[in-house]
Amino acid sequence: MEPPPPPGIRVRLWMDDPPAYVTDPLLGPNLFSVEVSHQGSFFGFGANLEYLNDSISVFDNLLIDEWSNAKVDEILSYLECRRDEKVHVYWMYPGKSLYEGLMPLVTEAHCIEMRRATALDKSLAIFVDHSNWVRIIRSDIILTRPAFAVHEPVAARQARTDGGQGSVAAQSTSIVVAHEPGEECDQSHVADSDSSSGSDWCDSDYDAHAGDDDLFLDNVDIDVNDNNERIPIDDNEDEAALDDTDLNLQQGERDLLLAKMNAFNPEVDMDRPILKRGLQFANIEEARQALNAYIVRERVKIRRIKNDRTRLHAVCDVGCPWYMRVGFDLRRSGGFVITQYEGNHRCEKVYEMRVLTAAFLAKQFIQEFRDNQKMDLTTFATKVQREYHILPDRWKLGRARKAALLEIHGNEEAQFAQLREYGEELKRSNPGSTFLLSTNKVPVPGTDEVKEHLATMYWSYDACKRGFLAGCRPLICVDGCHIKTRYKGVLLTDVAIDPNDCIFPIAMGMVEVECKSAWEWFLQTLKDDLNITNTSHWTIMSDRQKGLILAVEKVFPEAEHRFCVRHLIQNFQKAGHRGETLKNNLWAIARSTSIPKWEKSMEKMNADSKEAYMWVEALDPKSWIKAFFSDFCKCDMLLNNHSEVFNSYILPCRENPVLSMLEMLFYKAMNRNLSKQRDGAKWHGRICPKIKKKLDKLEEWSLNCIVSPGGDHKFSVLAHELERSYCVNLSLKTCDCNRWQLTGIPCHHAIACCRLDRMTPDNLVHPCYTVEAYNRAYGFNLAPLRGRIFWPKVNAPPVLPPLFTKVMGRPKKNRRKAPEEKLVKGKIVFTKAGGQIHCSICGRPGHNKKGHMKFMQSLAEDQQNGIIGEDQDFDMPEILQNLFPQTPDERLDPSVRHDHMVYMMRQEAAAHAPFDVVQEPLPESQFVVAARESMPQGAARMTTATTEGRARMADSGRGRGRAGRSAETARGRGRAGISAETARGRGRGRTLGPAKSTRNVGKKRAADASTSGTAGQNDDAATGNIQRTGYRTGPGSVYYMLFGDDRQPSSVPDLNDQCNEDMNIGEEPLDFNNFLSL
Repeated sequence: MEPPPPPGIRVRLWMDDPPAYVTDPLLGPNLFSVEVSHQGSFFGFGANLEYLNDSISVFDNLLIDEWSNAKVDEILSYLECRRDEKVHVYWMYPGKSLYEGLMPLVTEAHCIEMRRATALDKSLAIFVDHSNWVRIIRSDIILTRPAFAVHEPVAARQARTDGGQGSVAAQSTSIVVAHEPGEECDQSHVADSDSSSGSDWCDSDYDAHAGDDDLFLDNVDIDVNDNNERIPIDDNEDEAALDDTDLNLQQGERDLLLAKMNAFNPEVDMDRPILKRGLQFANIEEARQALNAYIVRERVKIRRIKNDRTRLHAVCDVGCPWYMRVGFDLRRSGGFVITQYEGNHRCEKVYEMRVLTAAFLAKQFIQEFRDNQKMDLTTFATKVQREYHILPDRWKLGRARKAALLEIHGNEEAQFAQLREYGEELKRSNPGSTFLLSTNKVPVPGTDEVKEHLATMYWSYDACKRGFLAGCRPLICVDGCHIKTRYKGVLLTDVAIDPNDCIFPIAMGMVEVECKSAWEWFLQTLKDDLNITNTSHWTIMSDRQKGLILAVEKVFPEAEHRFCVRHLIQNFQKAGHRGETLKNNLWAIARSTSIPKWEKSMEKMNADSKEAYMWVEALDPKSWIKAFFSDFCKCDMLLNNHSEVFNSYILPCRENPVLSMLEMLFYKAMNRNLSKQRDGAKWHGRICPKIKKKLDKLEEWSLNCIVSPGGDHKFSVLAHELERSYCVNLSLKTCDCNRWQLTGIPCHHAIACCRLDRMTPDNLVHPCYTVEAYNRAYGFNLAPLRGRIFWPKVNAPPVLPPLFTKVMGRPKKNRRKAPEEKLVKGKIVFTKAGGQIHCSICGRPGHNKKGHMKFMQSLAEDQQNGIIGEDQDFDMPEILQNLFPQTPDERLDPSVRHDHMVYMMRQEAAAHAPFDVVQEPLPESQFVVAARESMPQGAARMTTATTEGRARMADSGRGRGRAGRSAETARGRGRAGISAETARGRGRGRTLGPAKSTRNVGKKRAADASTSGTAGQNDDAATGNIQRTGYRTGPGSVYYMLFGDDRQPSSVPDLNDQCNEDMNIGEEPLDFNNFLSL
């Protein structure tokens, strides 16, 4: 329910008709209205200041005498607002804009000012600032008192509108003067001009409440702010304002005010100068510039008759009355003043003028180039034509653009002298950052002076290094790009891949040329900077430059070095193996993730071209084929695209002078790092968005897979055909296709198994792709640099630019593209342009059959003069002297620091490493074990089924042998009376000695039957058979007749340890049926 309005006050909408006293103040001399704008906000700067998205409530029938802070709070309470530290209220002086007349409404003095303002307008505007925007952002526009001293009363204005009809008070010409807040001034003259005061002015000279603002205005230049910078104010007042008789100005005061009003302000007036008599200039050069701006703006042909250090006389074309004279005014201003001026033109407009120079255009459009330093000449010409209606030629526009950029960036040679100061400022603002600079000392011919020219430069930011080690995979992409300035050079870059598969810059270096020693210097400096001592966990990605290959082998001997396949294809085609078929075969070989696929692709290449097959076979497969990649870095990338993307990203920086380039690179890295931080704070879930998109795509592919579970998180996946059957182990995170191991992202075979096993594929993604790792990578900030004037001074010789030789022609800025890279309307068009001719005699490029003899002669001369050919490697070993000695600490190596990604990846790899399963012997049958445990224990019988029994039988000459028995001694179940060579038998025959010995053995065993547990043997010499008597009849003897006992150490406990204690063996025979009944 809407609250009731304050008593006696009418609330209306702003579009409703206002009360009559608003338009006719005589109908309500003590009433006024306020329009309260609330629920909005201030926006804009300068004259564009506005109050947007507001709600306007109008309150009528307010009494002027009762207007106070209490009434303001009462209105705010009705609008459900309350003034506090954040919410402030302002009112706008009548007839002025927000920018010119915004005043606070805080104290009773401010309310008194509003009462006085009702004499000018019966409807005042109030604004509620809910966010304290004015005091925080634009406190300079708040007026503490009205800046307007003389106003005409509303009643007088209304009386004049009525044609002079009205009361004497309405026809009066009294003046209302605005006073300081809190100043009590008699207002009776507003209603009655014949008051006893006898004056239209309020005398405040003896007011005790008056402040010292009059002293402030008399002694302080209000056009200069606290930073001693002159505020540009457009103060083009009309001279007629000084002719008011009410001012009672003396001639000297009038001339002083006139000189002050006519001062030329170049920051405001130079764009559209308004020339007039009495206009004052600071110097004669300012007057010349104002005249040139006037000529270009008006497009007139003005000639300078006299132009020296003290005067400037200019006239227009013949027949035109325009003229101007500028001279020195010593009497009044002490400067240069336009003494004579005639501003009427009768001449025609011109479109060519000499004053429209490149310097003039550069000065006028320098802000445009600050906003867009890549603005082309066509856009620049359009802006000039729109502004001045003149179209200069392209040469003049080019010189103007060059002058503007030179003004923005400064002198290119002078920037090299500040490189040491930049390095100190970088290390001061971002501790831990690295900046290394080395120079070549070049003696000056003819003197003993030695100058230092830049040789190499290396820099890296502490936040980038820490973020790379904390959240990025151990993969480094290296590449070089050219600096497109006068002194040229090569920029070496190191780029990593963040957890969202985006570029992550690590470090950069600058050298004169790209060669083996330059790459070795750069990689060794990077290795020491990152404190890498163990290189076995790292992977280097490059474009297969010869010098880079040797440098990586020397600096990172144990690291895996991969090559960009795109550059490999270019070399493949240069070797003569062209065609789309061979190119597709090479890509198929590179994309093979398993050995069978690689072998199949190689067979296809061999079938298509034997020569191409031999060329591919000569390459190291570990450097460009996925099947042979190491799976530690969790990346199967075949292209060095991240380096190419980074080189394109910093292309605008490479076209600037060296110091401007370094500053732009720094602020690009700082802004990008902050932007990535904010992106990471918005993400939800476990893995990064780009990885999630890859996973979603793989989930669609997994719909075509048929899964057969094998238990223990092991599956068999059938994809498309029977030959493509893959084994997946979710516990070890492996698949036979090898994609999961290479990337750390589950392949579509594994995702199909996850669907069957009711598992979420996101949880199986490697931790290097998580949002947590992303936030660690971008969790460090770069602190901004101070201005160049605040940089610490370095007491060292100035650094000069590298020595260079100027070449003819326009400097090349674009890379020379191969014919297959050129696109016309989005399509590849093969033309002769960009191709190379080859000689049919020697086969070398660059000449044909006609120029063969001339080429051979020049080649012989070059070899004789020691000139290096194109096929030889250029090197500069002196670059290695610029290496800064550093001793990395093995205890700080990234592979042993627990907070670094390399260490975490080592732990993850160890946790899911496959292990060799040792198959133990088959266990004993559970049925046998149960039977053995259920039988009573007894003494063990020695049989040939046990190892000890066979050994003892062998010692005694008995065994299972069937041969070697004589007819007299053959015993057992075999046949008797056969020869030793042909004796055979199925029973257990014993080969014994003579009969007498046999009898002795039998008697001895019979005597020891009670103690040894074995029965004696009675032999019968007549039949030659050994009678087995006295067998154990206990239950233990039955068990060991069935299973035996080999008397060897075993995990199975001996069941016969307590046999003699449990049973009385040998004393009384036991019936077999009774044994079974047990």
